[in-house]
Amino acid sequence: MILKKVNTPNGIRYKEVFFAGGIDINATGCTVTTPDGTSYDLAEFWAGPGKVNSMAGVMTAVIPAAGDYTFTLAFSDGYEKTITDTLEDTEIDLPMPFTVEYTSGGDTITLSWEAVDNADLYCVKVTELDMAGTKPLFKLAQLPTTETSVTINIDGGTGWMRPTTDLVTGVNYWVAVAAKKVEAGAEVDGASADFQTSSTLQTQITY
Repeated sequence: MILKKVNTPNGIRYKEVFFAGGIDINATGCTVTTPDGTSYDLAEFWAGPGKVNSMAGVMTAVIPAAGDYTFTLAFSDGYEKTITDTLEDTEIDLPMPFTVEYTSGGDTITLSWEAVDNADLYCVKVTELDMAGTKPLFKLAQLPTTETSVTINIDGGTGWMRPTTDLVTGVNYWVAVAAKKVEAGAEVDGASADFQTSSTLQTQITY
């Protein structure tokens, strides 16, 4: 379970994001139950077989309750496993101020942000406005906390997860930077889902 913190036009909002995985895990039929008893279905997403998630929770101005989140995972051989992940009563600051320099039709996007105390890494993304179930166009999953700026070259090279031809002239996209903190004892790894919290700032650009 990852606590996502986002600065929106309506103020800071929080959202629960859930991930699970394993060899031969079912694409559907897995669930997670929150400390208050709310249950969400987990399903396979763009990352492919062996990984399931849910982003069904709603953005709220109130930080979700700390406590145990219970995952019930089903596998193709009929085995079922129950595990818990504990959300601690903790969060980190947003990487603000956050600036993006881009001119429509340009070749680069330059991002810069303020360093965040207690962050373990930064992640930069370019996504479609409707991110649900959609593979990011661009992602740098693990920037060290010594870096507070990055220039994205629109050339299909490093960081691009989809062809740049997927970008459509005149269409708006999200550009985002997230400061992430891993769970206590977990390895600092941008490919991991073992994050305690992710504090995200995003802005729209028109390609």
